[in-house]
Amino acid sequence: MRNIIPNPEANFPETFKSLFLNGPEGGVDSCNCLVSRCPPGHKGPRLHTHVVDQFYFVLKGETTVQIGTEIFKVPPMHMVHFPAGTPHCNWNETEDYEQHFELMVPRPPSDRLIDYWEGEVPTVPDAARLIQPFREEDYTQGRLFASAHLARRETGSPHVRVYAARVPPNGPSLPLHFHDFDQFYYVFGGELTIQVGHERAVARPGDLVMLPKGTVHTNLNLGPAPEYHLAILIPEPGVGEQFDYKVQIAYSDEKPFVNEPVKA
Repeated sequence: MRNIIPNPEANFPETFKSLFLNGPEGGVDSCNCLVSRCPPGHKGPRLHTHVVDQFYFVLKGETTVQIGTEIFKVPPMHMVHFPAGTPHCNWNETEDYEQHFELMVPRPPSDRLIDYWEGEVPTVPDAARLIQPFREEDYTQGRLFASAHLARRETGSPHVRVYAARVPPNGPSLPLHFHDFDQFYYVFGGELTIQVGHERAVARPGDLVMLPKGTVHTNLNLGPAPEYHLAILIPEPGVGEQFDYKVQIAYSDEKPFVNEPVKA
């Protein structure tokens, strides 16, 4: 399925490296999505800025980040927000590999992916607020899945809403639907079955699901354990705007989409 970008981890070298899942010259043009790995003792690019907002979601290990003049230790299941123009960098001081998912939104020009900082480093007011911890107890149970918000307009992220989702095994699915915004799922635990139109496939940890505006889709968990993913909405719907549009398909053999196992 072309909507699922497979996990690229097998291509990591033994140095700091970022691998694109979406962008900068292909895929869905509302953002860049990457996964980065930093071996023990290695560093990312020196102090720099971006012309767009950037987010890190730490998956494994611990990263040390500098935000302005301050330095923080960031463990797994924490999201870091670097607003556009914020000087920052990261490195790994531990003996374990560190890995994180990255989001750049909106998509920056291909010739302005990074601007290195020169001169005196400024202090970023209340820099600690840019690090959002995430715990299992932060989930709020909804009708079909549990969610925990990590970034949204009201918390200083004007371009995107990001939340962590926990989908129970063998639970019900939403009807087929589409959105007026681009949606992405980054799977970090379990398996998520995706249906796009009439086609079905399974997204596994490290895979990115891309659902451009207007894509008719649904998802559910047919695995034996809960499934976990980041849901990314670009742009975040405004207050009072319709979130999704239900779609009903009449099959010639009257066989609807059912919760059946999907072959790998």
